[in-house]
Parts: sequence; C-alpha cells; structure tokens
Amino acid sequence: MMNSGDAQRIKRDIASLLKPPIRMSVTEAVQEHVRVKLPSGNWGPWDIETTPYMREPLDMLSSRKHRGLIFVGPARTGKSQALIDGFIGYDVKCDPSDMLVVQITKEKAAEFSKKRIGPMLENSPGLQPLLSPRGHDNNLHDKVFRAGNYLKIAWPAKSIFASSEWRRVAITDYDRTATMLDVEGEGSGFDLALKRTQSYRSRGMALAESSPGYEVLDPDWLPSPGEPHAFPPTMGIGALYNLGDRRVLYWPCPSCGEFFPANWSQLRWDTSEPDIRKASRTVTCVCPHCGDSEITQLSKHSMMMQSRWVPERCSISAAGIITGTPIDTDFVSYWMQGPAASFQSWEQLVYNYLSAVRDFETTGSQEKLKATVNTDQGRAYSYQKSDRKRNADRLAERAEVSTKRHVPNGVLFLVACVDVQAGKDRRFVVQVHGNSEHERWLIDRYNVRLSARVKDENATEPNERYHQIDPAGYPEDWQQLSKLILDRGYPLDDNSGREMHVHLMVCDHGGEDGVSDNAYGYYRKLRTEGRHHKLMLVKGGSKAQPEMVKISYPDNTKRADRKANAKGDVPLHILATNKLKDNVSNKLERESAGAGYIHFPDWLGNWFYEELTAEGRDNQGNWERANKKRPNEAWDLLCYNEAAQYQLQTHKPKFWLSPPRWAQQWETNTNVYHPDAQNRAPAAKLAAAAPRQRRVRFRS
Repeated sequence: MMNSGDAQRIKRDIASLLKPPIRMSVTEAVQEHVRVKLPSGNWGPWDIETTPYMREPLDMLSSRKHRGLIFVGPARTGKSQALIDGFIGYDVKCDPSDMLVVQITKEKAAEFSKKRIGPMLENSPGLQPLLSPRGHDNNLHDKVFRAGNYLKIAWPAKSIFASSEWRRVAITDYDRTATMLDVEGEGSGFDLALKRTQSYRSRGMALAESSPGYEVLDPDWLPSPGEPHAFPPTMGIGALYNLGDRRVLYWPCPSCGEFFPANWSQLRWDTSEPDIRKASRTVTCVCPHCGDSEITQLSKHSMMMQSRWVPERCSISAAGIITGTPIDTDFVSYWMQGPAASFQSWEQLVYNYLSAVRDFETTGSQEKLKATVNTDQGRAYSYQKSDRKRNADRLAERAEVSTKRHVPNGVLFLVACVDVQAGKDRRFVVQVHGNSEHERWLIDRYNVRLSARVKDENATEPNERYHQIDPAGYPEDWQQLSKLILDRGYPLDDNSGREMHVHLMVCDHGGEDGVSDNAYGYYRKLRTEGRHHKLMLVKGGSKAQPEMVKISYPDNTKRADRKANAKGDVPLHILATNKLKDNVSNKLERESAGAGYIHFPDWLGNWFYEELTAEGRDNQGNWERANKKRPNEAWDLLCYNEAAQYQLQTHKPKFWLSPPRWAQQWETNTNVYHPDAQNRAPAAKLAAAAPRQRRVRFRS
C-alpha cells in the first residue's frame, strides 16, 4: 500500500513535468544552482567574474534566434566548465529536456561522467534532488531525472546520433578527434547534432566547442579587409566558426579607452634577449590605436571585465557601444585567443612559444610549436615551409667519409624502413637509419629483388634458379625479412667487433592485391616468435588526421567488399604524412652537425639525393611529386623513420631523462652484442632455430 510520503513525492514529480521553464538567464542559473570544484578541492558556486567573457556565450545557449553555437578558444579559458557543465546544470534545473553530450571517445565519456558531471550533480543542492531516485535510472553514460528528462553522455558514433531526437546536443573538444569530421560516413558531428535537434525548431540548440586542431590549408592566406574576424581556411571547429556571425573578443586600452581585439598579435617582448625566461618576463600588450606598449599583466583583469564580443561587420566605440549589422546566419560563433584566457598569464604564453620555437630550431619537429599555437594561443597552426627548395647537389655535398654499413659513434638505436614496390620491378626497398635523441644517420640502403625458391619444403638444398621476388604472391618473401633485417647485426665503428641489431622495422603494407594479406600474415608469424613488437606496419592517413601516428585495428571479417585478410588482430599505424614530411624537410635544411641534423655517408650515389628531392609542396600545401615517374623511395623511407620516433616516443624530451636500455650507450644497450658471445640477442637465437624456406639475395 502506498503511504502518504510516496504519494507526495509522486505528486511533486508529476508537477515538475508540467512546470514551465524558470525565467532566468543561463549565467544566473549556473551561478545560483551549479557547484563546481574549486582549486582548494572543495565544491562551491561558479564565479562568473573569473571568466567574464563566458557570460554572453553562456546566455546565448538559450537563444531562440540561433540553431547552433560554436566556440573556438585556447585551453585554460574555462570554456568547457561554462558551456558544457553549466549548460547541463541549466537544462536540469531551469528548462528540463533531453540532452546529449558528446565526448571524443567512449573512455573520455566515462571519465567525464565519473569525475565531473556525476560529482557536480551530487554536490549541487539545487540539482541533486532532481535526480531519479531509482538506482537503475542512473549509470555512467545515462542520467534520468524526476521530471522525465534524460541526459546521455556519449562519444561520436553513428549509433549515438541515429534515430534519436535531442533538444540539446553539446560536443566538446571537437578538433581532438578526426572522427568528428565524418562520423562513420554519416557526415560531420555538428551536422548530425543539428539533425537531432531539428524537430525542436527554435527551441533546439547544437553546441560545439574546442581549441583549434587542424592546420591552415593555405599558408599564404591573409584576411580580407572586409572580414577581419575570419578564421584561416582549415577544417574542424575553425570552419564551423566561419559559418556563424564571427564574434571576436575586444577589450579597452587603459590609456586611450579604445577597444581592440584581445589577440596574440598584440603581445610584444624583448626579442634580443637570448634567455627565453628573461625574454618572456618583458612581455607587454600594444594598443593599435595609441601605440601604448606599456600595458602589463596587471591591467589584464580590468580589461577582461570590460571586454565585449564584437560580431563581423560591426564596430565598437570607446564607450563600448556596438554598431553595425552582423552576418545573417543561423549560428552564433565566438573566437577568443590566449592573451584573454583567465588561467594563462602572458608571461607563460610567451615562454611556451619561445620554448617551442627553440625546440623547432634544434630538432626540426613542429609538434611542440603546433601544440602551443593551438592550445595556448587558440589559433590554427600553419606548418613552416622552407624558403629554399631542397637541392640534390647541395645535400650530396654534405656526405661524410664513413665505413660502409657500420654504426658510427653517437647512434643509439637502429630503425629499418621497408617500402614495397609493385609492378614489373617488384622488390623490397630497405633503408636502415641510426638514431639518437635528435640526430639521424643513414646506415644502409639496398633492394631485395631475387630469391631461390624451394620446390620441396623438406628439401635440404634449395633450387638455385633465382626468380624475381614477389611480396604480393609469396608470404615467404616477408618472412625472410627477419633474416635480412631483424637478425642481422651492423658492426659498431669502434673496432670492438660488437654489432648492433635493428630495434624496429617500419614497413609499408599497401600496393598490389595480396600485399596487405602477406604483411598481416608476417606480423602474425612474428607474434608466434614473440617478436611482433619489432614490426610497425604503416599506411598514409587523411589530411584531417591530427595525430602524427594513429593506431587502428582493421577488421574486414564483416565486410564483403574488402579483400585484405584483416581480422582486427594486427595494429596498423596511420601516418599524418604531410606533417611528417614537413619535419624531415626541416631537418634536411640544417647544414651543420647538431640537433636535428641528418648525416649521409659518402658511399651513396647521386641517385639517392635525387630521390630525396623528388617531392615538394604543391599550391594546396600537400607533398607531391612533380614528375610521377621520378623515384622517391629515399624520401619516403626517411619519413617512415620519423614516424618511428613518434611510435617509440623518442620525440618527447622526458623519454631521454631515463631512456630504456635499447636507447642507451653501447656498453649497456640491449641491441648491442658481440657475435661470438654465448648470450646473443634473442632475435638471433630465434632465427637460428627457424626452418629455412627460401633463400633470398639482396643487392645494393
């Protein structure tokens, strides 16, 4: 029998279904009802004065004039806490409706629910009583409330967006995964979000927020005079921003009172100071109106409190009055840059940038520079291009006298890179590279062209008639790479008699039909020997891929239209080819020995340097061969070696603080041994025990 207490609760729940929305702005609702985790670790009210620039974007989430809101900004702005956490709190308390929040992965969705949204709901006195009391209603990805509204915390997948109607959809960290650009062939995540909210008409809202993650597609692009707020041509969140009314944050000069954009370009520091820490401490902000360059960090908060969002085609007076007619669009879009971020000082911004510039100058890698431009400054990154065209003769002049196929002093580990050539000239092209923390050495280069096939597997002697090798047709050709590469030792150039083994083999897995099958089969064979970790199968990725190396596990068992024998058990490394080639190109431009330098031996012919210079950047910024018939294997294989650094994590400075034994000096290096010693490398033991199927010759 139902008691009076249960009846009262049911009445309250039913009443909440009929209750009209609470008439208050989103910012007011968040301040009053939402509790956030404070730096002290305690839970307390959200303070808008900490991030005053978030007031307008937050309030626009309840707009009936716009179908979507896009926010582009750097890290440490408080954008996620306001636009995602705050929007959820407003939805639950003031205007209950079904809401979908999309994180970048299933794991991130679970982490977001467990560490942020769950505790926020439990620690907010105005929100906790609104949760459904039924235990089965609430789990990691689903929250049900007494009013009947439903909150789902999910990830980008076709099944998440399909066949469901949501009044509100919020996507966070939009540029942190390429999946968001095309969710399983269904379209971009933002387009799918708009479709899910369409039936709610003006009451629906789709939100996307992120720091930029994709490079500028046209490095020579400049904003037109009539569109100063335009985002550079790119993909992801920047492209979405351009669809909206393009609002940029302006703040007033403490001296003249005129407003100007709170952009990175307004910061200045002492460029003559070589100490980057001291240089960063000299940073000031320049007013473009009066030229005052004495605006210091001390003025930042008062400038932020008076800041205003100014749409494209509008202007703002010294009195803070905005005039003009904004772009007529369904979307309201915001772009702020790092100088205005509440939790990032100007000094730290400049220090991070100068540190990244120094890393680029010493290593040739642009990743640290890209990261600080994207996440600290809130801008899209334009990959650096060399002002000079790489010249084969100039590179050949750098060749150093060296002993052929020996490991010079300084090399800590070897990476062998293999290109599969199809057609009439079928072969494996092998290039072995020596690596240290920053420098690279070319150790070996040869082609595997011919093999002597065995008619009978039990025969003790092979048929001595040689045939052209066939990576697409004969799995044995792949298995012989173990003997030619993994089991081979390269003599150290110290007359000690010791040799160094290849630590990792990077191999292209595409080409003719059958190549991928045999590549997967070779990986599985190495797995039975316990050596699969030494093989890295690679494939070029899309231009939109933000990661330098992304690991996937192809599975064609349910795809009748796919030929490759992929079962989801072999890792395939997808490469950001353009970015890797940019890194290598910058390393090749360094002409004196030191960090980032690539050493070439004097025994290589001019053909090698012609291959190194076969490609260049086209008008769209992509690396292409002007002459498709010109070989480019040396260039591709050098880029494979660069990819290996990201897979092995050697590109990270912290790796070298305590490197593993395979990357240590020769005396303690696990890949270095004496060929006559009893305790030889495990790879050599396995090779000696393995049955011989084919005998393969390689030619220089």
